[in-house]
Amino acid sequence: SSDVCSSDLCERNAMSGSVLRSLLCLLALCGVTALQVRPDSSRVAPRPVLRATTLVAAAAAAAEDEGKAGLSASTANLVKSIVGSGVLSLPVGVAAFSSARTAILPALTLLAVAGAISGYCFSAVGRVCAATGSKSWGEAWSKSVGESTAWVPSALIGILTLSVSLQYTMVIGDSFSSIFSAWGLPSLIASRSGAIVCLTALGTLPLSLLPSLSALGFTSLLGVGGLLYTAAFMVARVRAYKPGTALHTAVPAALRPRFDSALAFSPKVFVLVSILASAFLCHFVAPNFYNELAPGEGAAADAGPRKMKRFSLLTVSSFALSAVLTGVVMTAGFLTFGGASDGYILNNYAPTDRLAQLARVAIGSQIVFTYPFLHLGLRESTTALLKAVTGEAPPRVPTSVGIIALVTALALRVTNLGLIAAVTGALVSTSIGYILPSLMLGQTLARRVADGDNSSGTRLELLAARAITALGVALAGIGVYAAV
Repeated sequence: SSDVCSSDLCERNAMSGSVLRSLLCLLALCGVTALQVRPDSSRVAPRPVLRATTLVAAAAAAAEDEGKAGLSASTANLVKSIVGSGVLSLPVGVAAFSSARTAILPALTLLAVAGAISGYCFSAVGRVCAATGSKSWGEAWSKSVGESTAWVPSALIGILTLSVSLQYTMVIGDSFSSIFSAWGLPSLIASRSGAIVCLTALGTLPLSLLPSLSALGFTSLLGVGGLLYTAAFMVARVRAYKPGTALHTAVPAALRPRFDSALAFSPKVFVLVSILASAFLCHFVAPNFYNELAPGEGAAADAGPRKMKRFSLLTVSSFALSAVLTGVVMTAGFLTFGGASDGYILNNYAPTDRLAQLARVAIGSQIVFTYPFLHLGLRESTTALLKAVTGEAPPRVPTSVGIIALVTALALRVTNLGLIAAVTGALVSTSIGYILPSLMLGQTLARRVADGDNSSGTRLELLAARAITALGVALAGIGVYAAV
C-alpha cells in the first residue's frame, strides 16, 4: 500500500512539474515574440482584451477624478495597494533557507533589492502609459508590445486573482478557527474547515453577491489599521515567547521558536525571493495612479514632464514606506519564531495570547470585507473568458457561486499558505511585477532607438530593461523549482 501511495505521489509531482514547466515555456515564448520591435503602424487602436479589475486599493483610487488626485492621497492609496495580509507569509520565506537569527540581515537586503526593482517596474508602466497615451494596462501592452499577445496580461491577472482568492480563504480559516476555539464554540465550527465553510456561507459569499460594493468602501482604512496594529503587536511580542514563558508553553511543539547558531544558505532562499515578488505586487494599478495623478501647478506646456516627476516621487515614497512596514513584519515574525515560522505567521502565536487574537480578528475581518473586491475582478475575468469562448456572458449570481465554491473546495484541501504564496510569486507575480513591465518599457525604448535616439542613456536603460526581463524569467523558473 505504501508503494502504491509513493507511486501516486511521484506521478502527481511529475505531473505538477510538467504543468509548471509548460507554463514557464509559454512565458518564454511570449517574451521572445514580444521582443520583436514592431513599426509604428502597430500603434493603432488595440483589439478589446479581457478586462481585469484591480484589487482592493484600485477601488479607492478610482474614486478620484482623472488628473485631480493629490500626491499625499495617492501615496496613501498606493501604500494600501502594496501592503496586504500577504506580508504575514514572509517570515516563513526566511525560515525556508535558514533558522539562524542572523539570516534576517540578508533577508532584509533581498527585501530592499526586491522593493527597488518592483518600484522601478511600477514606474516603467507609468512611463509607457505616458509615452503611448494609454489609459489601461491592456492598452499600454498593445501599443508597446503588440496586439497578438494582448491576452497575456489579462490572463495572468486572472490567474493572480484566483490564487489570491484562495490565499484569502485559507487565511480566513487559519484566523477564525483559532478565534472560534478560544470562544469555546463547537469543534465542528472551530475547526479550520468549519471556519472556512461558516465564514464563506455567512460572510464572503453574501457580500460578493451584493449588486454594489460602494457600502464596503470603509474596508481600505480597516485593512491599513489592522496591519499597523499587527505589526506593532508582533514587535511587542518578539521577546515574549522565549523558552520557560507561559506563552511559549501554550504554543504547540511544532510551532515553538527554533533557532540555529550558524547561518547556512540553501537554494530555498528563492522561496523568499518569490514571496517578496508578491509582497510588492501592485503593478496592475499603475495606469490608474498615473492617469489620476494631478500634474501640479505650472504652465500647461510642461504638464507632462511635471506629472511624470510627481509620479516618480509617488513611486519612491510609496515603495519606501511599504518596504519599511513589510520589513518590520518580516523581522518581528522571524526573530520571534525562527525556523518554526508558519506560512501564516499568526498561527505561531498562542491561542491564549489576547493580543494575537485581536490581530487575528483584525486581519480576518479585513479579509472578509475586502474579499468581494477581489472576487469582482476574478468574476469579470471569468465572465469575459466564458463570453469569448461561448459567445454569451453567464449570469452573475451562478458565476459567483461557482467561483466561490471552487475556491472554497481548494482551500479545504490545501493548507500550506507559504507554498501557495511562493509558487504564485514565482510564476505569476514575478511575471506581472518584473517581466511584463520591463518588456513594455524595453519595447518602447527599442522603438525610440529605432527612430534615431542613440543617446547613451536610452541605450543603457534599454539594456537594464532587458536584464530585468531576463532576471524575471530566471527567478520564475528557479522560484517554482525551489518552492515545490
